[in-house]
Amino acid sequence: MKIKYLPVFTDDIEKQVIFFTEHLGFEICGKKNILPDQESTLIKTSSPDLFIIILTDPNKEYGRGRIIVNSHDCLNDYYKLKMAGVVFYNEPHYLPMGLCADFSDPSGNQYLLIEERSYNHMF
Repeated sequence: MKIKYLPVFTDDIEKQVIFFTEHLGFEICGKKNILPDQESTLIKTSSPDLFIIILTDPNKEYGRGRIIVNSHDCLNDYYKLKMAGVVFYNEPHYLPMGLCADFSDPSGNQYLLIEERSYNHMF
């Protein structure tokens, strides 16, 4: 597992993109649907495997400061972490970006374990 996305929630995606691109010198990398019915902007960082993902959350359902942990096998990692004592908010479920499960650390920081999947490919 590794951290892949650092989410930044905003009420104005355009202003946030300008901040990261014009003020901090980062580049737009593309778009992703991580939350239902919401396209998010990906910002490329200096680390090739770490991206900032800018998104809105009008209902404040997902809380600010969530850390997104990439998994190659969400179900396997979910069960391993659960056996190690990690408390999950839910069982693995599907979001537009893939299979995921939510958990927190002892300090209350929130994490999203996600196995990215492309639903555009036929099996």
